[in-house]
Amino acid sequence: MVDPKLLKQALSELVVLKNRVHDPSHFLGHLYIAALEEWANRLSVHPGKLNKIVTIREAIASHHLH
Repeated sequence: MVDPKLLKQALSELVVLKNRVHDPSHFLGHLYIAALEEWANRLSVHPGKLNKIVTIREAIASHHLH
């Protein structure tokens, strides 16, 4: 079972990083992937699954801004 508080913290951090990845810096892409893998490991979740959750969370946040 995933700790909801830890998941919320992970999603908050990863959404911010993922939004920055759209910048031209290749470094930011590596930073996002490293953070994603670290959080996935801490949460015992597959990185691909966590990335999907981040994408959904990002879309919801973007929708609320418009």
